[in-house]
Amino acid sequence: MKLVRGFLTGTALCAAILAPCALPAQNNDDFDPLAAGIEENIRQPAVAPKHSKAVAAAMERLAVKLRHEGYNVSAVRSGEVIMVTLPCSLLFPPNSTSLSPKGESRLAPLTQFVEQNDKYKVIVAAHSDDTGDGLYADRLTADRANTVDDYFYRALGEQDSGIIPYGLGGDEPLMPNHGIENRAMNRRVEIYFVPTRALIDKAKNR
Repeated sequence: MKLVRGFLTGTALCAAILAPCALPAQNNDDFDPLAAGIEENIRQPAVAPKHSKAVAAAMERLAVKLRHEGYNVSAVRSGEVIMVTLPCSLLFPPNSTSLSPKGESRLAPLTQFVEQNDKYKVIVAAHSDDTGDGLYADRLTADRANTVDDYFYRALGEQDSGIIPYGLGGDEPLMPNHGIENRAMNRRVEIYFVPTRALIDKAKNR
């Protein structure tokens, strides 16, 4: 199991990721994904505008496969990155950091895609609602992100999955934290599939 890559607070993560039409990230040969924040990791490696459609088409093929497995799939970064969203209630018992049997079975079909680390950089982001103590929410989401990472480590035969986990606490809600349904939507795990440089090069040369 790897330690989570720190907590993020006040980052306006959703706006940064879901509105990627601003200046694209520049590739950096010295970029260290294990030391970077989640926004940086989702934006790297960058894709030249002239190759964006080809990369998005390649990632859409992944999205089709994930939807076929029954996952809730979204395209971010102009379609260059694919995100799977899973409610925490589907993965964990309340206030627990241990996967339920149902949670393990729900993650299992993702293993075939996580192991393709020549094609995808995989990021796991765990979120909570804003109820309770903020430090507790930070620790809970960090531990849950690490638990998902550890699940894939074991599922791959105790091989490093290359996953980069983040615990984001309650700072990035999808919905206002009013009412049971909204808070349940905010308690989620997001799994991002970011194209590697190898996939980008292959897509643009097709």
